[in-house]
Amino acid sequence: MADREEFLAHIRSALASGPCIGAPPSASPPAATPSPPSRDDLLAQLERSAGLQSWHFVRAANADEATARVVEIAKGHGAGTVVRTAHDVLQRMGIDAALAGAGMESVVLADGPGGLDAEQRQATAAGAAVGVTGVDAVIAETASVALAPRKGMSRQASLLPPVHVAVAMADQVVGTLDDVLALRLVELAEAEEITWYMNLVSGPSRTADIEQTLVVGVHGPGVVYLVVIEE
Repeated sequence: MADREEFLAHIRSALASGPCIGAPPSASPPAATPSPPSRDDLLAQLERSAGLQSWHFVRAANADEATARVVEIAKGHGAGTVVRTAHDVLQRMGIDAALAGAGMESVVLADGPGGLDAEQRQATAAGAAVGVTGVDAVIAETASVALAPRKGMSRQASLLPPVHVAVAMADQVVGTLDDVLALRLVELAEAEEITWYMNLVSGPSRTADIEQTLVVGVHGPGVVYLVVIEE
């Protein structure tokens, strides 16, 4: 966590102190590098922002507690089928066995031998009550979950079921969107294949297209949970 925050603080300082294109040289000394926020500060900011964005925010002390909370959420919404991504955090949690033990089917929306084809993935995700995903990062400032394209990360798990549960590790929480973009640029620089898009989920789906009346859950999940594992 400290290494990541120090890296991001260095990036923020460089962006803040760098001259604008066409600006005259300045004799002012470069700005001091700001101290990175602590993990507790980021989590406290995230919890406040999550409440404003209509997330159900859940703190879990460890992976076992997070697994129990995800199962509890799925049961509470009457799920018979839960679709999920293949993020490592979900594999480590043993989420499939836990859901099966509670009488629910867990389906991984991923390519590969024995996997579902595109049509089957869409139909399964559309028919599931709950979708569970890992994350690439969580922005504390806006309570936004970042989901970048990668093997085993189907956007359908976060878009088609009426309930979305995002599971994050505490060290995936960063301060701002600039921090996420800085990390993403580093990843892209090292990637063999580049895919530029990234999804940002900032609470339940909302629209006011019809007569400027706010409606929740029309274009995506109407209920969203953010489970943060603090270990």
